[in-house]
Amino acid sequence: MKNVIRRLKILLGFFILLTFISILTLAITHQTPIEAKQIITLCTYRSKATYDYTAILKPNLIYNNKTLLRPGEGPIYTKITKKVNLTLTFNFESSIPAETEITYSLKATLETSAWTYQLYSIPSTKTNHIPITIELNPINKTELDIIKNRLDSEAGVTSTQYILQIYPTFIIEANTTEGTINQMFNPTLTVEFEKTERGQVILIENLNQAKSGSLTRTETIILQEVINQRYASYILSAASITGLAISTYLYARNKPLPTPESKLEKMLSPHKDLVVETVQQNLPRESKIINVNSMDDIRKISEILAKPILLIKEPKPTLIVIDQNIVYEYKISLEK
Repeated sequence: MKNVIRRLKILLGFFILLTFISILTLAITHQTPIEAKQIITLCTYRSKATYDYTAILKPNLIYNNKTLLRPGEGPIYTKITKKVNLTLTFNFESSIPAETEITYSLKATLETSAWTYQLYSIPSTKTNHIPITIELNPINKTELDIIKNRLDSEAGVTSTQYILQIYPTFIIEANTTEGTINQMFNPTLTVEFEKTERGQVILIENLNQAKSGSLTRTETIILQEVINQRYASYILSAASITGLAISTYLYARNKPLPTPESKLEKMLSPHKDLVVETVQQNLPRESKIINVNSMDDIRKISEILAKPILLIKEPKPTLIVIDQNIVYEYKISLEK
């Protein structure tokens, strides 16, 4: 019988642990959403601006009387440069066919910290021909110096440096099977005139610029894996709870009834600091016996009188407190 109870205890403990795990799993799987947002790319597109220049040189020793200088071939020295011809080429590409319309405009300004002067502009123009090539006004340092000096004179300042800014704007509208592409692209170019360690040069940098984008659609997808996990947690919870109920029933049915000794020990455990067990107690002659109704009453009397509680187990468990010829008695019932 002891082996059966031991096995039932082990089985009950197992199902208690399994039920805890299954409930925890159930809670976790229900905190995980079964839907997710997925961004699908329908179309990608890219605008690209390419600046190109050709510097027209005077007779020179630095470049062995070379008359033309292209990007990457060396510094553009101001003293030996007549002018710089500048072009801008725009192109637009998309991953799917598109009917494209480009609206573009441009302005060029001469700027210092004191003033800004617009040199020229290109009015807003629409076209569906790609690529677009724009011939910009040549950069002539001598002419720009004349304009700068006049503006300084009118403003009452003396500028040591100035820059040439090219501000193009491209507005793209392209119709595709996946929707309409709308994009604005501003590939600004800055031309600087500086005196550096390499000498007096014209700096033209950032010749290649691009801007990308995409058409997307957001879809809601069902996470089947999470649904399967929820179903598995339902099965685990149902099995563990069923096993817990059966093992609890079997343990309760086969659990041995508590013995009188264990009942008595459990009843007296809160008061063990006051109870003294005795085999037989000879009561005083002509003693007066007062019966009390509860364990708490006998304890109160013991504490008030500062007397120990004597336990007499035979023939029936009885607690007594003796105060001279007065005996306070509480007979313990173990039948409940």
